[in-house]
Amino acid sequence: MDVGSCGSMQQMRKMDGTGGGQGQGGMRDIMQSLSTEDRATLKEQLSSMSQEERMSAVTQMKEVDASTLSSEDYTKTLLDILNKTTAEEAQSDSFSVYA
Repeated sequence: MDVGSCGSMQQMRKMDGTGGGQGQGGMRDIMQSLSTEDRATLKEQLSSMSQEERMSAVTQMKEVDASTLSSEDYTKTLLDILNKTTAEEAQSDSFSVYA
């Protein structure tokens, strides 16, 4: 293996679902804790965001402690983060138009 391919090897997911460059509390863990329907909603909202919005939202979502919330409250909190991030970006866009 040449040195150039080592970087991509670090991001590979193992067959048992571990790896992929995500530590404890990563997006994989967040997604696995959601229902199939909620997971699809979360993916759809994340895919419609800019990379900057997505990074901000993911950082905030990783800070939510799922062990202290019911599954419904956890899902609501994650979706609230996405909606808040999107709303903040929309507000900053509208201010730049008028500036």
